[in-house]
Amino acid sequence: MSLQHAILGFLDLEPSTGYTLDQRFAGSVGSFWTATRSQIYRELHAAERAGRVRVEVVPQDGRPARKVYHLTEAGRAALADWLAEPVGPAQLRDPFLLKLVFSASAPPEVTDGLLAHLQAELEASRAEYAARLERPEIFTLARSEREALLWRLSIENGLAWCEAQLAWAARARAALAEEPPEGGCA
Repeated sequence: MSLQHAILGFLDLEPSTGYTLDQRFAGSVGSFWTATRSQIYRELHAAERAGRVRVEVVPQDGRPARKVYHLTEAGRAALADWLAEPVGPAQLRDPFLLKLVFSASAPPEVTDGLLAHLQAELEASRAEYAARLERPEIFTLARSEREALLWRLSIENGLAWCEAQLAWAARARAALAEEPPEGGCA
């Protein structure tokens, strides 16, 4: 998945400024696809050069002009092509798991602290997902019941992922708490 395609998807919903796109990422897909504002603008400029978006400069009184990005037909075609491409399995890059693999020499309280911190972060994410499901304004841009359902399903996926991760973290903490002293093999 590319950031540019995510941007094209948002612009398919409505023309937006780079700032608005930044807010859309944070408020909707940010839990599974993040982007910095500089990355968004870089991709918007690349999409403009490729003819996938056009820019409308909107003057404002006493403030700099706003740049509103609109999806072009070429952008819609690129989005449609991308949507039709099969997706392989996710390539997981998890810094926590990498750290966990190499933490055998760390004191047990350090590893437990890392797991406790992970659980706290996951609890916060789970609460955020649950809150998103309860906020109808998230779905106001949906152009159809199907689109709203797809968005709801993606949020439910995030909620399920958090719950699965929390269950794993609890099992990991329990298993490590039962570990023999000195880290001996069973």
